[in-house]
Amino acid sequence: MSNLEESIVLITSASDNSRKADVIGTGFAFYQENNYTYFLTCAHVVEDVGGEENVLVNNIRAKVLAIGDVKGFDLAVLRVEKLNVPLLQLISLSEAKNRMFRTAGHYLYGEEKKILLETVDGTLGKKRFARQNDEKVAAWKLLI
Repeated sequence: MSNLEESIVLITSASDNSRKADVIGTGFAFYQENNYTYFLTCAHVVEDVGGEENVLVNNIRAKVLAIGDVKGFDLAVLRVEKLNVPLLQLISLSEAKNRMFRTAGHYLYGEEKKILLETVDGTLGKKRFARQNDEKVAAWKLLI
């Protein structure tokens, strides 16, 4: 298993209602301090698992420190105590077109709804910019 897969965590719900709906998500570790590890996921994952009070990271309760708008800046920062996973090594993508990338995520497979982690390889395409609330964020077309 590479650093990528080891840094990826499974996000589920503490709520029985969300568990019955087969809702899961993916996040990754990006910072550690003292006994805490910080994770990045999507705001829609937090919403899908039943809201901030229901977020579990690898079956450990998480605190939502920051959350964006699901229809806009769809990101959330989570903090988990005593969950030590390797940090994902982030890189600068200022000149990224045609650069190879690898990403990974959890999904439900088959009628048994088995949770699988899959890695996907691709190439970064054309760079674009998204605007929200007077902020500009770079985004790339992903060629998979």
